[in-house]
Amino acid sequence: MQKNALTDGRIIHIITYIDDKDIKNGFLSVEVKSSLEVKTQQTIRAELLNYIEENQMLVYHFAEISGINSGTLSRFINGSQLIPIKALDRMTYTMGLEEGTFYDLYVDELLLDPSTDWRRLRPFLTRCSQLNKLFCIEKVVDLMLEKSYYISSLFDFAESLYEGGNTTASLLIYKKVSEGERYQHAERLAVCQYRIFKLSLGNDQHINYELALVFEPFVTRLGELEQLDAIKDLVNLYVSLQKWEKAKQLSTEMGRIARIQYDLKHKRKVNEISVSGPKKVLFGYILYSHLILGTVAEEARDFNEAFYHLEKYEDHSWIVETDAAAEQTKKQFLVWATANRMLYRIMTGDIQLIENYVDSLASNDNEILLALFKVVKAALKYSCNIDHILERYNEMIQNQVISQKKVGTYTSQVINDRFVIFLADLAEYYIRSLRPNIGIIFVLDSLAISAKLNNDAYLVRCFCLFEKLRHSATVDQLDKYKAILKEVELVI
Repeated sequence: MQKNALTDGRIIHIITYIDDKDIKNGFLSVEVKSSLEVKTQQTIRAELLNYIEENQMLVYHFAEISGINSGTLSRFINGSQLIPIKALDRMTYTMGLEEGTFYDLYVDELLLDPSTDWRRLRPFLTRCSQLNKLFCIEKVVDLMLEKSYYISSLFDFAESLYEGGNTTASLLIYKKVSEGERYQHAERLAVCQYRIFKLSLGNDQHINYELALVFEPFVTRLGELEQLDAIKDLVNLYVSLQKWEKAKQLSTEMGRIARIQYDLKHKRKVNEISVSGPKKVLFGYILYSHLILGTVAEEARDFNEAFYHLEKYEDHSWIVETDAAAEQTKKQFLVWATANRMLYRIMTGDIQLIENYVDSLASNDNEILLALFKVVKAALKYSCNIDHILERYNEMIQNQVISQKKVGTYTSQVINDRFVIFLADLAEYYIRSLRPNIGIIFVLDSLAISAKLNNDAYLVRCFCLFEKLRHSATVDQLDKYKAILKEVELVI
């Protein structure tokens, strides 16, 4: 062991070589310092040696206590090898520090080490994702993307995080890979954009719409495995945004693609050629296409068209599959067809069916809330009394006001957008029945959720309703109204 003392105070001792024998014989004592360029500069080595000195122990003892291989620790201390991430975690734990304490420093040392490769980077990125060290991930990924051959590895890593449920870290990497992808028409880029779209959706519908517009051009570049699901996700968002023409266009395209794939699938079966497909049953996309097209027709009050599509997703005679998953899918569409047939008749004036319509869905918590949305619209259109139905489901309505959660297979975007309309419709219902004190409660609930959704059309409707009822508002209700106005940055 060679020791060099410098007079300028920068370095007390430089260790040029340490072997396992030195450690085992206890030669490394509290005098040892790592080769620091500046004595006060913080490095992992400096922190470790300070800890050893403060606790009056030998390096050999620290290796024994921490379970770190003595040779690994030796090479780390003399600067000939970067410590592996598992050993770093053991070292941190032994020192009684929080997990990931040294990760920021480790990034710098990792990126300066010329021997750094994917074999070292992946375990570190994995630990960073587990501890939500996003800044560390970003620094490493930025440097890696300077070398194009890392793009594939980073994409695969992001996919593994995504499949494992780590959406925050995977979203960060998808964005970085998307920016660094040189082949702009690559399927990998399209997958990144799809993941970014799905993971970035939130309550703000302005932002959601922008996300949809950015992602939509990439749909056709996706492979068969994901294209149909991507179109379905876009359709659901456009329905929640009430972009009916967009929903109609994409639903038609989804049905066309699914029909082609379905026909090819069964031709291949005859020829005994197996091929992978979407995760869900193919015929389900065909039926769902007609379900959405029926919904679009209903919104346009074109009930002849709505009944046409209803018959399409009700007819399963052409479907080949008979397994359990297929039968469950068929059953769900039959439930929707039965309920929607009654709904369409109600909306065209057959209001005596309202009770049967509600009862048919009463046992299905995932459908009854949406059924109530339609019942209130029918009550407004035909001036009928539905107090008993609203009392029956009052607790469900109030729970949704509080939670604003997704319902069954319906996304939170679809539910919340329809729910604010429903609450405003409820307010109208109570206003018309001369109960403004109840109506104003639903106006404020609708307004509060509309503010979160950042939907101007809903906000304007609720503002107008409240102004009609302002004279009936209590002091607390006026305060709540003013708070919401401040939230949406409007001047009272």
